Amino acid sequence: MSLTLPTAYSNSSKLGNIQENWIVQLGFYNGDAHGSGEGGWDATLQTGGAANLLNEALDDSETAIDVDDGTVFQVGDYIKVESEIMKVKSISTNTLTVDRGAMSTTAATHNNNTAIYWNNFTPISLADTTIDSVFYHGTITNKSVSIRSSIDLANSTAKTGNISLNVINFQFKGDDFSAELFLGTRKYINRDVKIYSQLNGDTALANCLQIYQGRLIDISHDDSSISLQLTEQRPWDFISIPQTKSSDKSIFFPIAYGDFAPNGTARDYRAIKTLRPMPVNEFRGTQLYSLIGIEDVTSNAYPHYYDKSFDKFIPVSEDGSYNFDTNADSYQGGFAVQAHYELEKRLTFKPSETTSSTGWTNPDYAFDDVSANEATNYTSADFTRTNSGTSTKTIKFKIPHIEGKVTAVSMEISYTTTRIVSISSGTPTVTFTLTNKTWGVNDAFFNVAITSAGTTSTSITTDASVSLLTEFNAQGGWGDEIEIEAKVVGAGIGSYSGQFQPRIYDVRILATTEVDWDEQQIANKIVSDIDTLYTGGDGLTESWTGSSNAIQYGHEAHRDLLIRFAGYTTTDPENWSALNTDRAIDTWKIRWWEIELVELKKVLEQLQYEFGFIFKFRADGTGSYVHILQTSELSATQTFTKEDIKNLKINNSSFSDLLTKMEINYEKHPAENRHLSSVTSSNSTARADWNIQAKENIKEVNLDMNTGTPNTSGQTDGNTDFYSYYDNIFGDIKKIISCEIVNPAVSYNLETGDIIQFSNTAGDMPVEPFGDNWADYYMITDLKRSPSKVSITVREVG
Repeated sequence: MSLTLPTAYSNSSKLGNIQENWIVQLGFYNGDAHGSGEGGWDATLQTGGAANLLNEALDDSETAIDVDDGTVFQVGDYIKVESEIMKVKSISTNTLTVDRGAMSTTAATHNNNTAIYWNNFTPISLADTTIDSVFYHGTITNKSVSIRSSIDLANSTAKTGNISLNVINFQFKGDDFSAELFLGTRKYINRDVKIYSQLNGDTALANCLQIYQGRLIDISHDDSSISLQLTEQRPWDFISIPQTKSSDKSIFFPIAYGDFAPNGTARDYRAIKTLRPMPVNEFRGTQLYSLIGIEDVTSNAYPHYYDKSFDKFIPVSEDGSYNFDTNADSYQGGFAVQAHYELEKRLTFKPSETTSSTGWTNPDYAFDDVSANEATNYTSADFTRTNSGTSTKTIKFKIPHIEGKVTAVSMEISYTTTRIVSISSGTPTVTFTLTNKTWGVNDAFFNVAITSAGTTSTSITTDASVSLLTEFNAQGGWGDEIEIEAKVVGAGIGSYSGQFQPRIYDVRILATTEVDWDEQQIANKIVSDIDTLYTGGDGLTESWTGSSNAIQYGHEAHRDLLIRFAGYTTTDPENWSALNTDRAIDTWKIRWWEIELVELKKVLEQLQYEFGFIFKFRADGTGSYVHILQTSELSATQTFTKEDIKNLKINNSSFSDLLTKMEINYEKHPAENRHLSSVTSSNSTARADWNIQAKENIKEVNLDMNTGTPNTSGQTDGNTDFYSYYDNIFGDIKKIISCEIVNPAVSYNLETGDIIQFSNTAGDMPVEPFGDNWADYYMITDLKRSPSKVSITVREVG
């Protein structure tokens, strides 16, 4: 995790007498007549914006080099091809005459079509120095300038503070330096700035340590001095997503990550909600075209309609015959799926509640589960009759409203019946029925009459269905409720005794609906007003190996966004392997989508929080992932003794930062602003230790991306799940240590996120922390670097 020091720099840092100088490279853009706005260390572009590459292969001595577009260069420019820097001496159309191996680099061979980068900067420093034959003007007057970097473990973010440089307004190229920096030909505002640490006057940039990269944002001056304000520069600055729009209506194609799943095309309960939204771009002909994304989706792409009254996502066909195309189609710069304008929907659903019951036990058991549970969950009615007459027991249910034109509807029940009849004399008739009585009709599920002498015992288990379409249309819908009746009728001459017990395990309605195009004007408005359909097609695939592996986890989505939209390298960032090991498990899975414009930075930071890691740029400009390993895996970058440090301060973390209980909502609903699952997670030990009352110290957390189920208590390995990770950091009061490091041999390579220790050997430290020992591990959360001085703040993490 810590910085890798150049060998010469590392050796110098161990010397007894160190002289440190900071050198600053102010990147610039040549001016409006050249290039397409790039400069500093950017890749060169042609005037039209295309990449500007070598237009020939080069040996290690050729000085006339062909490029795609020579008009963007000026005499005096420095360019970089791979690791070699060249200085432009003259230009003839698209041929540059250059000095090879400039700035102490080595001339080398290069292939045709190799990228060319600018290497244009103006050099200043704390003290005059020459590095790689470049003179740095020692005009920076604030010798105590500092660079502060920090990480926020609570929000999983990282930042580097702004830097202010005070510079003498010296004479530069025949004019004040202030005239060079603003309103001149070269443009410095919003350009890269690099700062290096030089030890003991070393004359090679390769032997210096890069300690900062940012951009110049503000310049002010008077007659003698200039103030330069620098801020950190990150590749996600000023970027928003999504970026691809439909060519006709400029509606964004969604960005989505994760494993999604559709409801099946056969009729079922439509219980699945692992879908994502697709904006409807247009209603044309017989089709609605919904935007699915910027990559092709080759399975489960078919659209769903969200029925709010049922809270269900119902597949709709593309052709009006309930046929489904699982592939997306290329469409207006992205990919889309089609839905037929009739929006035929087939679903099975249950009553929403029991409205009344006469003689039935546990009536809600008739619809309490998606699948009928015949072992335990049923409603039953018991009959005993010994004479002529009728016994009736009814049960009524409320049914949700069905949207659209109903083209088929039936009631289906799963039931058993037990009947015992003993006829002792005569010829009586005993009739047992189970009947749909909705709207007063008599649609029998079960109807048996017994007239035989002797004893008859019968048990039946079955599903029965009755069509209700005629009655449904005649009555104009369900009305208030549906009704089921069980009845025993004894008639005729003679004596008998009878018992009857019907059990209903499941009541369900099977329906097919569509838009009612008999009402053309109304139907047209209904379809035209639909702005979103839904899909179970998976999200984007990863972009760093060239494979088509689906992205399943939050850290993968973060890396893909950096590459896909911020132009970050496909080379593995530092600590990627360790993060991937700890996060590629089910409790860190992602399902997330975005259909409206949002800042990329906000998305990246939300991913970092919900999936428990930090992405930061190190002082040398390379990227790194930071997360806290479990204690058994921790190892220290440095171990300090009292000889290495001064101004030691020992604190406990603030009680206000303590987080001992979370109400965590997760699995975001695809269509509504709510979550499908929730869990309460707590640290009962800490709540007891610190006298926390029942209603105190509780945080509600909404996870809109993370679909993994959090544990209800923190696990030994904090990387097990979301709650365990943050409980490991904030579930108890921890030690916080700050100090200044006076031994440069153990400080110059440090970075925020590094794990350090203090020596636990007796006598190596001046005091024990709160009477504890020094065996714990600490993470650097704040680091302040100034010439010849490093200060740190660290937090106990294991």
